[in-house]
Amino acid sequence: MLTNHEPDGNIEDLTDLEIYNLIRYLEPNPQSANEMDGDKDKDNGVVICVCLYIALLGCFAFVWLFWK
Repeated sequence: MLTNHEPDGNIEDLTDLEIYNLIRYLEPNPQSANEMDGDKDKDNGVVICVCLYIALLGCFAFVWLFWK
């Protein structure tokens, strides 16, 4: 990690190409936000639906036992 946190030059003096090259240097393999997360968040909808289904079945069982 760099210990000198002060820039060596003025950021306004950099050209667009220099800024682009610096970004490419810091992030050589940019990925989209979806690719960076991996597969960890893709099954949230399924988990929520299963939990709601189980809760609904529990409510029906409670009502059925209450009226029985």
